[in-house]
Amino acid sequence: MTFMNLDSLTPLKEKLANHRIFERINSIQELKVFMEHHIFAVWDFMSLLKKLQKDLVPSGSPWVPNPNGNLVRFINEIVMEEESDQAYGNGAEISYTSHYQIYLDAMTEVGASTETISRFVEMVKSEGINSAMQKINLPDPSRLFMSHTFKLINEGKSHEIAASFAIGRESIVPLMFKRILDQSKLEDDQVPVFRYYLVRHAELDGDHHGPMAHKLLENMSAGDPKIQQEIIEQATKSIEQRIFFWDGVLDALS
Repeated sequence: MTFMNLDSLTPLKEKLANHRIFERINSIQELKVFMEHHIFAVWDFMSLLKKLQKDLVPSGSPWVPNPNGNLVRFINEIVMEEESDQAYGNGAEISYTSHYQIYLDAMTEVGASTETISRFVEMVKSEGINSAMQKINLPDPSRLFMSHTFKLINEGKSHEIAASFAIGRESIVPLMFKRILDQSKLEDDQVPVFRYYLVRHAELDGDHHGPMAHKLLENMSAGDPKIQQEIIEQATKSIEQRIFFWDGVLDALS
């Protein structure tokens, strides 16, 4: 098997790692603006993951066994942790919730508005994603970012969706969140839930999900040069979209 050479992505990853957005989250007001944009990327991450689960680990009755136990375990484990991870709290009783809900709780903690994302998700449930994207007054950077995600979900091949998930999300999230943790001047006791969200994601994605996601891509490409090239092209687009997204959020902070 010919393994993929991802070295061509290094300059883009470095550009992302050095984005000025990470230097600008130094006050509660700046964090509010950041979160009111970023919550949409938190939400559409789950849509990308659920599409991948549907394509690679379909469920239904009657059940049909999947011969790739490693794949089933990987996808279902990520879904479980994203939808029902340990909630923030120091109490004796452990509770579970989604990372999306943890982020909403972090927004509430600092006084960021959750009205737009809540109305958006309600309209997605009642009228569908296209209607919600058109009718809800979304932040422009968030709308553009989600447009790229759902175009890929609707039109992309499974290995392209996996590339966006594995390289455009799982492999870069620890890098981005570590930058926020390192560079933000906000103290832990000012934003404890937000800090918990960042640390938890960085731990899961960096130590476990990221390496497994790359193994997933190797399995899906099976050494096929054409598929490998399509994976690299889609990964490039996804990282570029994240950079464009941060550019837009940075403009909103200016």
